[in-house]
Amino acid sequence: MKVKLRVAQIDSALANFDENLNQHVALAEQAIRDGIEFIVFPELSLSGYNLQDAAQDIALPIGDVRFQPLRDLSKRISILCGGVELSDDYGVYNAAFFFEDGKAIVAHRKVFLPTYGMFEELRYFSAGQRIAPFHSRRLGLIGVAICEDNWHVTLPYLLAMQGAKVVFSLVASPLRVDAETGELKIAETWQMMTRTYANLFSVYVVMANRVGNEDGLSYWGGSEIVAPSGALVAQAKRFEPDAIDAVIDLDEVKRARLRSSHFLDEDLRLLASEIARILNAQQR
Repeated sequence: MKVKLRVAQIDSALANFDENLNQHVALAEQAIRDGIEFIVFPELSLSGYNLQDAAQDIALPIGDVRFQPLRDLSKRISILCGGVELSDDYGVYNAAFFFEDGKAIVAHRKVFLPTYGMFEELRYFSAGQRIAPFHSRRLGLIGVAICEDNWHVTLPYLLAMQGAKVVFSLVASPLRVDAETGELKIAETWQMMTRTYANLFSVYVVMANRVGNEDGLSYWGGSEIVAPSGALVAQAKRFEPDAIDAVIDLDEVKRARLRSSHFLDEDLRLLASEIARILNAQQR
């Protein structure tokens, strides 16, 4: 199975759903003209990141009529993007939305909400409680990790162990420069994570980071697509909107796992028993 995929590295307007939606529509339409079959956007691409109390105002249920333009376009291209979900019980989630074949689903609710340094997401969002891949007609089982989720190896690990062969990382990573060297260390860390997860789990890792400035925060971009071997397939520019394309070939997952069975040798039963042992020990 081969799919032509595009990462749209964009700047989002803070708390302006209509403007961001128009940008998504325009980029999806261009991707269709370019023969792209699957397009992915960064974390909270439909809303902007630093929403604070505005998160409640911009939150929408997945069935909202305002998503109709994306549902319509998804009959010709699969669309994965970030937004604020209002659940049936009125929880507000930092979520990933997936549109394909005219249908829409909540693909993932961000599990790990950062509350350190400049981050305060837990004040405004509820945490997701489920780690599971979902099915795409074009790519089969795929999974999503939203920004901080990637800093917890359990999440991409569990996605891969449940059959995901492509892990999408939707990211809004702000600029952090090393005070002593002036280097963009955060970019080096993300590159290390994407390559490590791709290689260890024998999956494609597609990282979509945003750019632009928002309430004193700058976002550095550098989106990338990494093959199951850990090799870099494509990388976007830093600090400016960009688009990168690649052919996702699921036979590459097959070849990576046949070359080395380290991922196939994982033992979930052993992991579960050891976790139970550790928890029991901590409760004594």
